Amino acid sequence: MSKKLISIGVIYFVSVVLVFGQLKATNEAVVFNKYTYETLSTYQKQLFEDFLVNEIPTGKKVADVLTNRTSLRSKTRLAEALLFRNFMGDKEKAAEILTWILKNQYRDENTKIYGIWKTSIEDDKFDQNWREFIGCDLIIIRQKYRHLLPTEIQKEIEIGLVHAARGALKRNVAPDYTNISIMSAFLMEYVGTEFKIDELRTAGLQKARDIFKLYQTHKTFSEYNSPTYYGVTLIALAFWRELAFSPEIKQMGQTLEAEFWHEAATFYNPNLKNMPGPHFRGYGMDMRKYFSIMGIWIAIAVDDEKQAPMPPSTDGPKYGEMSNLAPIFNLGLAIPKADLAALKTFTSSRFISRTVPNNYTGDSLKQVTAMIHKDWMMGGVWGIRRVWGQIKTGALHWKADDGDIGWLLVPGDGKTNVQVSKTAMKVYSAGPQTTRLELYVYAPDATSDSFLEKSWKLSGMTLNVKTSLKIMSSEKIDTALFQKEQAVAETYAQIFKVVFEIPASWASAKPLIEIIPKK
Repeated sequence: MSKKLISIGVIYFVSVVLVFGQLKATNEAVVFNKYTYETLSTYQKQLFEDFLVNEIPTGKKVADVLTNRTSLRSKTRLAEALLFRNFMGDKEKAAEILTWILKNQYRDENTKIYGIWKTSIEDDKFDQNWREFIGCDLIIIRQKYRHLLPTEIQKEIEIGLVHAARGALKRNVAPDYTNISIMSAFLMEYVGTEFKIDELRTAGLQKARDIFKLYQTHKTFSEYNSPTYYGVTLIALAFWRELAFSPEIKQMGQTLEAEFWHEAATFYNPNLKNMPGPHFRGYGMDMRKYFSIMGIWIAIAVDDEKQAPMPPSTDGPKYGEMSNLAPIFNLGLAIPKADLAALKTFTSSRFISRTVPNNYTGDSLKQVTAMIHKDWMMGGVWGIRRVWGQIKTGALHWKADDGDIGWLLVPGDGKTNVQVSKTAMKVYSAGPQTTRLELYVYAPDATSDSFLEKSWKLSGMTLNVKTSLKIMSSEKIDTALFQKEQAVAETYAQIFKVVFEIPASWASAKPLIEIIPKK
């Protein structure tokens, strides 16, 4: 045997040993919860039933809700949820939904959209991620409930999965597209193994190894600190844990899942029921006011409505994310005991620093810093030049006097870098093209005059501001426009925009502004 082959074998053996070692260490203190409808708690069952009623309102038939504008992803999960419950008539309803879903897949392998399902019949977004989203949910249905379905539907699911997996191979997303790449690896490995398509099985296993390797470089995923996509990532890793055929993928999945829960719990503040900035992808500023998938996971894990970081009623923004209850309950929860406790009770103040491998425009490694206290927290990122409302370059949160959450946002306009210390947030110019610094603030009872002095006295928080910049304006803005431009789902009565002018001669090494919170 050649030295090269021996070397490769040694490297593979060492990597497997490391995975087994990490898995053994984490398994000793991990809470595993497997769910059936009958074992759901009162709170969990209420969330589940509320979702079903929202999808099929009382008095409506399945045919009434399979409209041309409804989400095919949500309806796939509705079928999955009905099979999970399996009351009288549920499997028949699920069969009707699945028959409708399965005929709406693109199966021309010569097209870019090969293997995807329509997002909706009308106004189809041609979203390539629908291969993974719907495909993975169909795998749950096939694996757990095929005995409840007619033979023809079982066959159509299998045909659809093969098309989806082949389309995923053709697209070949990179490992740093975190949530989709993890699902894609699983989809290809499962389909390739089950239907004896070696090309797919091999590609899925290799992608899983690449994802694992990328995570281990800095112990972070590239889609960093996202209240929505962290939740998708946890579901994707649960697929590896529960339904992958490869023992290696199962082991990597359990290791990553435990480490990722620890990272999420470290960044979560149970007193504020929020994660601090920065958000590489975010759809809101307050998890208590919109439905995020990470918020749904935490609600299920802590199993207590009072501790859940979600709106209290079904009419909250982005309620459609509750469809994720179906895969969560079907795959189960696996979380380290210490991290479950940290989701329930604030432990101690902590400063956090992370290096994130990420290919957004800017630095290849983004630097994240954050400081978390019980009643306030802040965080920021250095190195992102991509202009995108989902990016929250910097954020500061605090508990207001009335119990609400106040916040300050440094938007993802590509013009700034944010660095946080234990005591202050510093905002820097990203280049000479930056002529204005824009900050957004929500605070109960604030007025335009609140931001004119060097000390911003807000409800529950005083922000001491050090800057030599000239303030151009501080005014209440159109909240609907803010929501659209900054990818914020929840509604606020008032939001203020504070704008500073940056001189052309400004030295990039000097902070534009330093914000010092005093709670």
